[in-house]
Amino acid sequence: MRTIRIFGIGFFLVLSVLTMKPAVFADVSPGDVIDKTNWQKAEGLLPKPVLNWVKKGDFVLDIGELNYDEKEYFDFLVKDSLTANIGKYDVNEKDIIIDVETGKPADFVSGLPFPDVDPEDPKAGQKFLYNKHYAAFNTGNQNVGFQAIWVGTGGLEREIGARFVNAPMDGYPPARSLDNSDGIQRYTLISVDRPYDISGFSLLLWRYRDQRQDMNLSYIPAIRRVRRMSPANRSDAFVGSDFCIDDPNGYDGKICTFDWRVLRKQEALFPYKSRAPERLVQNKRGEWVTTEDVTPSVYGFQTEGWQGAPWAPVKLFWVKRSVYVIEAVSKDRYYNYGKQEMWYDPVARFPKYKVIYDRAGDYWKTMYIGFSAFGSEDGKMKFMLVDIQDILDDRTQHASLCENASKRNLWKLHAVVDMNDFTLSGFQKYCK
Repeated sequence: MRTIRIFGIGFFLVLSVLTMKPAVFADVSPGDVIDKTNWQKAEGLLPKPVLNWVKKGDFVLDIGELNYDEKEYFDFLVKDSLTANIGKYDVNEKDIIIDVETGKPADFVSGLPFPDVDPEDPKAGQKFLYNKHYAAFNTGNQNVGFQAIWVGTGGLEREIGARFVNAPMDGYPPARSLDNSDGIQRYTLISVDRPYDISGFSLLLWRYRDQRQDMNLSYIPAIRRVRRMSPANRSDAFVGSDFCIDDPNGYDGKICTFDWRVLRKQEALFPYKSRAPERLVQNKRGEWVTTEDVTPSVYGFQTEGWQGAPWAPVKLFWVKRSVYVIEAVSKDRYYNYGKQEMWYDPVARFPKYKVIYDRAGDYWKTMYIGFSAFGSEDGKMKFMLVDIQDILDDRTQHASLCENASKRNLWKLHAVVDMNDFTLSGFQKYCK
């Protein structure tokens, strides 16, 4: 009798769990201001570290909405690919993009390779992140300046100035006419020009389309030598900041070097700087350039009377969107990061948060990323560009902030670049 009674109690407990309604989180509306007095309203809509920042009073969230449709801020090639590429590509057992018809690695992909990702697909994580990379190729060659800004509990500590030059060899139609006998997916060059003690530090990346490891070179001014980096070095700190080399745009690594898993779909709050599209103009060389009137980033250390964290943004607004939470774990046991959880926006096709754990599985730091629409006055050229990418190490209470397109950083897209700069001899002129 006792056994039957225990079985009956257990049965009804299980039944009650199975019939339980899903947890309903508090919700937010445009016009709400979420701070430490009402942080519960954002519970379930933010990664736990970000919610803790609000709960502590470090961050204040202004809830708003956009006055444009983000889906419209991709060029016609990306829009065309949303129908033309349905079912055209897949990911093989080595996590390389293949042409479904031939079963061989894809030769050249225009637009987004995977316009209709099924989140139940075992390769969904890889496909989402491939879309992220190819969405970035949509802007063509890039020649952009940026600043990395160190902020601690006492405020501003240090700032470096650098330049990022990127040349996609896939996904960008003008690249199709270039010689690509090495099977390159993209070339990237990063050079630091200030302050004096690290000026001349440079990185060169050749990323291959197939499973070959990245070819990474770095020039270290202190030893006046070029050295080849291992793939694990891409998890090293970038010139002493809280960023690692794989952090730009949420994730800048090679997809086949990680294991991926889609954890769930949910609603989330994402940061934005401007409710309206920012302006692009075309110069005499045919490049599309951001302007000096782009919305600036403003932080607590720059704001008199601010009571939150000195690294907290004070003029962002936050919009509710659907998100896929994707887990990524490096296959390289020497990679500094352990598990990473990326909150992936399927509209912008970029991660908007990245929660980073160490190799022991303990929480370490969080990155948040924002994008804004940029377009020409005639509406013929449209892009979504990263304009927020900040990271906070919660262990050290130290942040690194990235100033992107700004009054002092006029970004050039569809830029004219010298392809010789990406050769070993061309790289040397940055090594000084």
